Amino acid sequence: MKRIFLIIAIVSIGISSSNAQTMFGNTALTLSKNVVSLGVNAMYATDIDNIPLTYAPSPESLAYFFHLGYGMTKTSDIGINIGKAWGKMYYGLDLEKNLVSSGKFFLSGSIGGHYWNRAGADFDLIASLKISDFYLTSGIDLDAEPYKQTDGTVVVYLPTYVPVELEWNPSSKVALTIEADIAVNAPAFTTIGAGVNFYFK
Repeated sequence: MKRIFLIIAIVSIGISSSNAQTMFGNTALTLSKNVVSLGVNAMYATDIDNIPLTYAPSPESLAYFFHLGYGMTKTSDIGINIGKAWGKMYYGLDLEKNLVSSGKFFLSGSIGGHYWNRAGADFDLIASLKISDFYLTSGIDLDAEPYKQTDGTVVVYLPTYVPVELEWNPSSKVALTIEADIAVNAPAFTTIGAGVNFYFK
């Protein structure tokens, strides 16, 4: 069983290296019971294949998110995300459950919901690998967003992303993160960003 999970993680990381939302600071590790996390990050939406390395995006091109997390049990936590995302407010809530914790390998799943332009549901399966003081995270992130068209019919958009995140933990009280959420299909859009998380016991 552990071998299967490891294969899933390796495939996920392989997809992400070859190819509006944020999973910022969301490794496959859950917060310990009664631990609170506070975080903030900025993200830029773009086609990642066309980023001029010297280009600095204008403030209107950036999204800002604030995060609050709470460890409910030893293996589950809850997160609240609020931000100004490319001109409109974003509100999100998710519940994460750790599924595998084996040495330096971790796997978790989460479900939640968000509102940004329209209401939607979130489903995530992510894997993390601990390398010294770093966590490398990837997986699959699927949204389900019902949308009523002008003729009255309802369609469900399924924007899908492959997150790639590197988190550095200089201490147990702070984590610095860089992240890219790579769009898999047309309704999704690629984002890149960075931020910081603080932890309180």
